[in-house]
Amino acid sequence: MSFTVRRVRFEEQPSRLRKSVRFGMSFFSSIKQLWKHFEERKHADDERKSRERALKRTATVLLSILLSVLVLIGVLKGLLFLKSFASDVLTTAGATLPVDENGFTNVLLLGVGDSDHDGIDLTDTIMVASIDAQRTKSAVLLSIPRDTYILSTAKMGKGRINSLFRDYKGYLIHKGMEKKQASQESLKQLSEEISTLLGFPIHGAVKINFSGFTQGVDALGGIDVIVPQDLVDPEYPGPDYSYETFSIAKGQQHMSGALALKYVRSRHSTSDFSRSARQQQVIAAIGQQAVKAGLLSHPAKLTELFSIVAKNVETTFSVRELISLAQTGKAISTRRIISMQLSDQSGLTGGLPQSGGFLYAPPRDQFDGAAVFLPISIPDFPVTWKQVQVFCKLLLSHRSLFFDPPHFVVVNAGAKPGSARVQADELTRFGFQVVHYGNLQKKGNPSLSTSSIVLNPLFDDDQHAKAKPRAQEEAAFLSKLLGIPVAPSDARPFMEEGGDIAVILGKDFGFKPLQEKL
Repeated sequence: MSFTVRRVRFEEQPSRLRKSVRFGMSFFSSIKQLWKHFEERKHADDERKSRERALKRTATVLLSILLSVLVLIGVLKGLLFLKSFASDVLTTAGATLPVDENGFTNVLLLGVGDSDHDGIDLTDTIMVASIDAQRTKSAVLLSIPRDTYILSTAKMGKGRINSLFRDYKGYLIHKGMEKKQASQESLKQLSEEISTLLGFPIHGAVKINFSGFTQGVDALGGIDVIVPQDLVDPEYPGPDYSYETFSIAKGQQHMSGALALKYVRSRHSTSDFSRSARQQQVIAAIGQQAVKAGLLSHPAKLTELFSIVAKNVETTFSVRELISLAQTGKAISTRRIISMQLSDQSGLTGGLPQSGGFLYAPPRDQFDGAAVFLPISIPDFPVTWKQVQVFCKLLLSHRSLFFDPPHFVVVNAGAKPGSARVQADELTRFGFQVVHYGNLQKKGNPSLSTSSIVLNPLFDDDQHAKAKPRAQEEAAFLSKLLGIPVAPSDARPFMEEGGDIAVILGKDFGFKPLQEKL
C-alpha cells in the first residue's frame, strides 16, 4: 500500500495549480537527470579521448620497440655463434619466417616474474603482435589482461591466463621433464592455446623476465616516461611476501629499471587495463631510448646486453628466424601501428563502450572469491570466444580500416527506439570511431522507410576531394558488413554532430550482432 502526505491548505487550491506544480517539478527533475547524464557522458568521453591520445602517442614508436627487441635478440644470439660484429649479419643469417594464410607473422610477447619475485613464472604481460611486412606494411598489437580466465584448454587445464605457463611448466617438471625443455614446451603450448582462443595462428613466443627487464633498462641508461596522473599503490609486492607503498608523481619521470618495473606492475591503484596501457607506454620508451642511444653501433653496449639477454630471454624462434623477423621491420611504416587491448568496457553494464570491450567480470563467488574476466558470449551460454575471434579477424585481416580511420555517426530515422545506441555501441566495440548517435529530430524529415549509409557532403569540396576515395572504401566495407546500402543522399541533416560517414537506420532496420556477419 502506498500513500502521500501533504499540507492541508493545498486541498483548497485549484486542481489546475496542483497540476502546474507537479508538471514543473517533473520538468525540472527531468532536466536535472538529463544534465547529470550529459555530465557523466562528457566525463567518460573525455577520459576515453585522453586514453586514445595516449595510445596514439605511443603508436608511432611501438614498431621500433618491437623491432629493437627482435633485432637485439637476433643480433646478440647470432653473435654467440658468429663471434664477430659483421655488418652483413642481418642479410646473411636469416631464415624463411612462418606466416598464416594472409601472409602475417604472429608473435606472442610475454613478461614474467623470476626467482626475485613472488610471482615467479606468472605472465604479467601478455601481448600478441601481428606483422604484415608485404601487403599493408603494418603491425597490430593486442594486449590480453592477465586476469582473463580460461575455462578449458587442450593440455593446460583451466585458470587465469597468466598462470597457465607456470602451472604447465611445473606439471611437466613433476612428470620428469628437464627444466629447460619443460619451459620450451610450455611456451609452445601457451602459444597454441592463445591461438585457439583468438582464432588465428601464433608462430612463436618471446619471453623476458623481470630481471632482464630491469637490467636492460639500466643498461640503456634509464628511460623517460610521462606519467599521466599521480599513482599511489599501498599494496605493491614487497620482499618475503610483504607489501610496500609505491608512489610516483604526474609528469615526466626518468626511470631506472627498478622504478620502471614498479610502474608497469602496479595494479591496486588503477585497473588492469590502465596497467596494460602503462606497459605499452614503457615498452615504447625503451624503443625510443634504444634508437636514441644508437644501440647497434656500440659493440661494448651490445656485449653487455648480450649477457642480459642470454640469461633472461627465452624464445621458441630459432636465431635465424629472429634475424629474419627483425629484417621484416624495415618495411613497416611507423604510422601503421594499431594498438588494441581486450577489456570489460563493453557499455553493457554501464559506462561507455571502448574498442575491444568484449570481457566481463562474473560474480566472484563463482570463482572462489577471485576477480576474473570472461568473454561476453552470444548467446550467454555456453561461454565462447566467438566475438573476440571476429574482432581479431576484423583487426588483422582488414587492418587498413584502422589506419587514420574515419568518424561515424549513427542516426535513428524510423527504427525501433534504442537502435542507434545499440548499433553505435557494437561498432565502437569492434574498433570503429563513432562520434555521435541519436534520433533524427528535424522538421520536414519524417521517418524513413529504408536504411542507408551516406558520406558527408564535404567530400565533394575540392579541399576534401583527396580523402573521398578512402571514405567511399570505408562506406562500402561497412555497407557489406551491415547489409545497408550506400545511397547518394544529402547527408547534411545527419552531420550536425560531425562525422565523415552517417549510418541511417530506417524502419527496415533490424539489429544483428557483427559476429553473425563477418
